[in-house]
Amino acid sequence: MTEKTSNPASEDQPAPNRKQIWLRFGILLPVVIIFFDQLTKYLIIQFFEKPLNICEINPKPDVAYDLSPIMDFSLVCNQGISWGLLQGDSSIKRWLLTIFALGMSGLLFWVLGQTRDKVSQWGLGLVIGGAIGNGIDRLFFGAVTDFIDFSDIGFNYAFNIADSAITVGVVMLFVGAFLTRDNLKTEK
Repeated sequence: MTEKTSNPASEDQPAPNRKQIWLRFGILLPVVIIFFDQLTKYLIIQFFEKPLNICEINPKPDVAYDLSPIMDFSLVCNQGISWGLLQGDSSIKRWLLTIFALGMSGLLFWVLGQTRDKVSQWGLGLVIGGAIGNGIDRLFFGAVTDFIDFSDIGFNYAFNIADSAITVGVVMLFVGAFLTRDNLKTEK
Protein backbone atom coordinates (compact mmCIF):
# COMPACT_ATOMS: atom_id res chain seq x y z
CA MET A 1 0.00 0.00 0.00
CA THR A 2 1.43 3.34 -0.99
CA GLU A 3 0.99 6.25 1.24
CA LYS A 4 -0.29 9.39 -0.32
CA THR A 5 2.01 12.32 0.30
CA SER A 6 0.70 15.76 -0.12
CA ASN A 7 2.62 18.49 -1.80
CA PRO A 8 2.11 21.68 0.21
CA ALA A 9 2.87 23.79 -2.84
CA SER A 10 0.02 22.23 -4.78
CA GLU A 11 -2.57 22.55 -2.02
CA ASP A 12 -4.88 25.44 -2.44
CA GLN A 13 -4.42 27.93 0.32
CA PRO A 14 -7.66 29.51 1.48
CA ALA A 15 -8.00 32.90 -0.15
CA PRO A 16 -8.44 35.80 2.24
CA ASN A 17 -12.02 36.99 2.29
CA ARG A 18 -13.06 40.45 1.13
CA LYS A 19 -13.13 41.84 4.66
CA GLN A 20 -9.49 40.83 5.22
CA ILE A 21 -8.46 42.30 1.86
CA TRP A 22 -10.32 45.55 2.55
CA LEU A 23 -8.84 45.76 6.05
CA ARG A 24 -5.24 45.13 4.91
CA PHE A 25 -5.11 46.96 1.61
CA GLY A 26 -8.11 49.29 1.73
CA ILE A 27 -7.69 50.60 5.27
CA LEU A 28 -4.37 49.73 6.95
CA LEU A 29 -2.06 50.38 3.98
CA PRO A 30 -3.77 53.67 3.02
CA VAL A 31 -3.69 54.83 6.66
CA VAL A 32 0.09 54.24 6.75
CA ILE A 33 0.53 56.13 3.44
CA ILE A 34 -1.69 59.00 4.62
CA PHE A 35 0.14 59.21 7.96
CA PHE A 36 3.61 59.46 6.40
CA ASP A 37 2.37 61.76 3.62
CA GLN A 38 0.78 64.21 6.04
CA LEU A 39 3.69 63.94 8.50
CA THR A 40 6.30 64.75 5.84
CA LYS A 41 4.24 67.66 4.53
CA TYR A 42 3.89 69.01 8.07
CA LEU A 43 7.63 68.60 8.71
CA ILE A 44 8.66 70.32 5.47
CA ILE A 45 6.35 73.26 6.16
CA GLN A 46 7.86 73.53 9.65
CA PHE A 47 11.36 73.22 8.16
CA PHE A 48 10.68 76.28 6.00
CA GLU A 49 9.09 78.05 9.00
CA LYS A 50 5.85 78.67 7.16
CA PRO A 51 2.28 78.44 8.49
CA LEU A 52 0.51 75.12 7.97
CA ASN A 53 -1.94 76.75 5.58
CA ILE A 54 0.79 78.33 3.43
CA CYS A 55 -0.78 76.99 0.24
CA GLU A 56 -4.03 78.73 1.09
CA ILE A 57 -2.31 82.00 1.99
CA ASN A 58 0.35 82.05 -0.74
CA PRO A 59 0.10 79.46 -3.52
CA LYS A 60 3.62 80.36 -4.70
CA PRO A 61 5.82 80.37 -1.57
CA ASP A 62 9.03 80.11 -3.66
CA VAL A 63 11.29 78.59 -1.00
CA ALA A 64 13.89 75.90 -1.55
CA TYR A 65 16.76 74.21 0.22
CA ASP A 66 19.70 72.62 -1.62
CA LEU A 67 19.98 69.24 0.02
CA SER A 68 22.44 67.58 -2.37
CA PRO A 69 23.60 67.75 -5.99
CA ILE A 70 20.74 65.35 -6.81
CA MET A 71 17.79 66.25 -4.58
CA ASP A 72 16.44 69.45 -3.06
CA PHE A 73 13.48 70.45 -0.94
CA SER A 74 11.23 72.97 -2.68
CA LEU A 75 7.91 74.05 -1.22
CA VAL A 76 5.43 73.97 -4.10
CA CYS A 77 1.66 74.38 -3.84
CA ASN A 78 0.07 72.40 -6.65
CA GLN A 79 -3.44 73.71 -7.30
CA GLY A 80 -3.81 71.50 -10.35
CA ILE A 81 -3.32 67.79 -10.87
CA SER A 82 -0.30 65.60 -11.56
CA TRP A 83 2.66 67.13 -13.35
CA GLY A 84 1.27 70.63 -12.89
CA LEU A 85 -1.68 70.23 -15.25
CA LEU A 86 -4.85 72.30 -14.71
CA GLN A 87 -3.04 75.00 -12.71
CA GLY A 88 -4.86 78.04 -11.44
CA ASP A 89 -6.99 78.91 -8.45
CA SER A 90 -10.68 78.10 -8.65
CA SER A 91 -12.93 77.01 -5.82
CA ILE A 92 -15.04 74.96 -8.22
CA LYS A 93 -11.94 73.11 -9.47
CA ARG A 94 -10.76 72.63 -5.87
CA TRP A 95 -14.01 70.96 -4.82
CA LEU A 96 -14.42 68.96 -8.03
CA LEU A 97 -10.89 67.55 -7.71
CA THR A 98 -11.47 66.75 -4.03
CA ILE A 99 -14.76 64.99 -4.78
CA PHE A 100 -13.13 63.17 -7.71
CA ALA A 101 -10.25 61.93 -5.50
CA LEU A 102 -12.62 60.69 -2.81
CA GLY A 103 -14.98 59.13 -5.37
CA MET A 104 -12.13 57.34 -7.13
CA SER A 105 -10.84 56.10 -3.78
CA GLY A 106 -14.29 54.65 -3.07
CA LEU A 107 -14.41 53.00 -6.48
CA LEU A 108 -10.91 51.57 -6.05
CA PHE A 109 -11.90 50.30 -2.59
CA TRP A 110 -14.75 48.37 -4.23
CA VAL A 111 -12.44 47.06 -7.01
CA LEU A 112 -10.02 45.93 -4.30
CA GLY A 113 -12.65 43.51 -3.01
CA GLN A 114 -12.83 41.91 -6.47
CA THR A 115 -9.06 41.66 -6.92
CA ARG A 116 -7.35 38.34 -6.18
CA ASP A 117 -3.68 38.91 -6.93
CA LYS A 118 -1.48 40.40 -4.20
CA VAL A 119 0.46 42.72 -6.51
CA SER A 120 -2.74 44.47 -7.63
CA GLN A 121 -4.04 44.56 -4.05
CA TRP A 122 -0.86 46.35 -2.93
CA GLY A 123 -1.11 48.67 -5.94
CA LEU A 124 -4.72 49.59 -5.23
CA GLY A 125 -3.94 50.21 -1.55
CA LEU A 126 -1.09 52.55 -2.48
CA VAL A 127 -3.24 54.48 -4.96
CA ILE A 128 -6.09 54.79 -2.45
CA GLY A 129 -3.73 56.08 0.25
CA GLY A 130 -2.05 58.54 -2.11
CA ALA A 131 -5.33 59.87 -3.48
CA ILE A 132 -6.73 60.44 0.01
CA GLY A 133 -3.45 62.00 1.21
CA ASN A 134 -3.51 64.57 -1.59
CA GLY A 135 -7.28 64.98 -1.22
CA ILE A 136 -6.79 66.03 2.41
CA ASP A 137 -4.44 68.83 1.29
CA ARG A 138 -6.81 69.99 -1.39
CA LEU A 139 -9.80 69.89 0.98
CA PHE A 140 -8.18 71.90 3.78
CA PHE A 141 -5.70 74.12 1.92
CA GLY A 142 -6.89 74.32 -1.69
CA ALA A 143 -3.65 72.88 -3.05
CA VAL A 144 -1.39 69.86 -2.66
CA THR A 145 1.92 70.44 -0.89
CA ASP A 146 4.81 69.08 -2.97
CA PHE A 147 8.41 69.26 -1.80
CA ILE A 148 10.65 66.48 -3.18
CA ASP A 149 12.62 68.08 -6.00
CA PHE A 150 14.99 66.36 -8.44
CA SER A 151 15.26 69.31 -10.84
CA ASP A 152 19.07 69.29 -10.44
CA ILE A 153 19.12 66.10 -12.50
CA GLY A 154 16.48 67.20 -15.01
CA PHE A 155 13.22 65.98 -13.41
CA ASN A 156 11.39 69.30 -13.19
CA TYR A 157 8.39 68.26 -11.12
CA ALA A 158 8.16 68.47 -7.34
CA PHE A 159 6.20 65.68 -5.68
CA ASN A 160 5.36 64.18 -2.29
CA ILE A 161 4.86 60.81 -0.57
CA ALA A 162 1.26 60.53 -1.81
CA ASP A 163 2.37 61.11 -5.41
CA SER A 164 5.05 58.45 -4.97
CA ALA A 165 2.49 55.99 -3.58
CA ILE A 166 0.16 56.64 -6.51
CA THR A 167 2.97 56.19 -9.05
CA VAL A 168 4.28 52.97 -7.49
CA GLY A 169 0.69 51.74 -7.11
CA VAL A 170 -0.11 52.30 -10.79
CA VAL A 171 3.09 50.49 -11.81
CA MET A 172 2.09 47.60 -9.54
CA LEU A 173 -1.37 47.52 -11.16
CA PHE A 174 0.25 47.20 -14.59
CA VAL A 175 2.56 44.44 -13.32
CA GLY A 176 -0.38 42.70 -11.67
CA ALA A 177 -2.37 42.87 -14.91
CA PHE A 178 0.50 41.29 -16.86
CA LEU A 179 1.02 38.58 -14.25
CA THR A 180 -2.69 37.80 -14.12
CA ARG A 181 -2.87 37.74 -17.91
CA ASP A 182 0.09 35.36 -18.08
CA ASN A 183 -1.45 33.10 -15.43
CA LEU A 184 -4.73 32.99 -17.33
CA LYS A 185 -2.91 32.04 -20.55
CA THR A 186 -1.03 29.16 -18.86
CA GLU A 187 -4.26 27.85 -17.30
CA LYS A 188 -5.92 27.52 -20.73
